[in-house]
Amino acid sequence: MYIEVELDEIHTERLLILQQRLNKPLTEIAAEFLARAGDETITPPETEGLKILKIMEKRGILGCMEGDGTLSVDYKKHLWGAHD
Repeated sequence: MYIEVELDEIHTERLLILQQRLNKPLTEIAAEFLARAGDETITPPETEGLKILKIMEKRGILGCMEGDGTLSVDYKKHLWGAHD
């Protein structure tokens, strides 16, 4: 496969230094980087929602209420006694 890449000055310099240090062709260096990247498990950054969910699970808050299971639909009735 042929890939054409344009790098900025900083990355170009880093790649050339790496090539000199390893004494390998650029294609081999790129192939090794791709192989390593494929082997690594990529974990997405934790969102605020996931952070809150973990805290709630840790504290035992989730699933601690009793009810009919429709709170997301008729929460106003349960909280304030309001009717649709």
